[in-house]
Parts: sequence; structure tokens; C-alpha cells
Amino acid sequence: MQSRPLVVMDRHMDSTGASGNLQKGAKTRASILDAAERLFSHRGYDGTSLRDLAGEADVRLGALHYHFGAKDQVLAAAIDRRLGTLHDEIEASFAAARAGNRLSDVQDCVRAFIMPFLVINADRSHPLHHFVVMTSHLMSSYRVPEVEPAIRRLSAITQIFITALCDIRADVDTDRLLTGTYLIEAALIFMMQDPGFLDDLSEHHHSAEHLDRIADASLAFFSAGLSALIDR
Repeated sequence: MQSRPLVVMDRHMDSTGASGNLQKGAKTRASILDAAERLFSHRGYDGTSLRDLAGEADVRLGALHYHFGAKDQVLAAAIDRRLGTLHDEIEASFAAARAGNRLSDVQDCVRAFIMPFLVINADRSHPLHHFVVMTSHLMSSYRVPEVEPAIRRLSAITQIFITALCDIRADVDTDRLLTGTYLIEAALIFMMQDPGFLDDLSEHHHSAEHLDRIADASLAFFSAGLSALIDR
């Protein structure tokens, strides 16, 4: 008669223990991915080892191997964790521009595309800050076999910009548009790689007014170049 309650208690303990292990595992994974964002953004992919990642995350190397196996899998997981959020940020920027009737020409499209990146880069506390800096650094290694599959996922962000431009300019030459987009992204990647770049341009004042001023200068440059290219 007394054995049945003991069995129920044991099951409860097993359930609680399993739940605790799951939570601990999720916390460990998150710590490793946070470390990956920081180290990949500062040292690049090749300059970061698994041991570096484990040390930064304050976990045992064995735990890192258990959760991810290899460095390219850490990178893939780090990309997948934040990519949807960044995609939503860019989509929201274009949606807001459409709702405010501010998406009628090339410059409007460029603004809707680059402004979220400037805001994220300027705010070091933004949840996407390290992710954006990390991915900008990784773009310079996109031909590395281990890096390329993860980086290719970022093309979904570029596609938002291309689709919006095609909606406005249905007759645009696709090859020229892709070339112009590549050049804009190349400049934007350089800007995102070094957060100090915005510090210098804004004199360390990241207010909306200063960011708008930087955006206006970037817009004039990007939009004029893209327009000249697709209008040829």
C-alpha cells in the first residue's frame, strides 16, 4: 500500500529532472551562440576556434561538441537563431514606408533597406547588434566552404530589397539591378563591420537626428549610383 506513492514521487522527480536538464541545455546552447556572435564579429570565422568559443561561453569544450559538433554547425545555428528577426525588421521597415506612402522611388527603397541596419549598428544594446556585425564580417569569407551555406541564407534579406524595387520599376534590367544591389551591400557591409564608423560620422551622438543625417548622405550616394546604373 505504501509503495504506490513512492512510485508517483519517483516519476515526479524524473519529470522535474528532465525538465531541468532541458532548461540547462537550452541555456548552454544560448551561451555558446551568444559567444559565437561576439567572437565571429571581432575575430572572424577563421580567427575563432572551438576552444575560443567554449572559453567565451564559459562551458566545457565537450559540452560545445555535444550541442553542435563542429564550428560550421555553431555558425549555422547562430545564423538561424536571428535571421528571422532581422528579416522581420527589414520587412517592417518596408511595410511602414508603404503605409506612409514613402515607397515610390529608388531612394525610398534604399532608405527602407539601410535605415534598420544603421539603427541596429548604432545601438550596441540592440538584440541584433552583434548578429549584424558578425554577418558583415562573415561576408568577406563567404567563399569558404564551411561558411558559404550559412551565408547564403542571408539572401532572403536582399530579396526584400530587390522585390520592392521591382514593384516600383517593373521594367528594370535584372542584371543591372543585381549589380547595383551588390555594390550597395558591399558598402553597407563595410559600414556594419566597424561600429566605430558610425561613432566617427555622428561624433558619438547616435540620436535619430544624427542617424538621419548619416542616412541622408548614404542615400544620396547609393541612390544616385543605383539610379544611374539601372537607367542606362
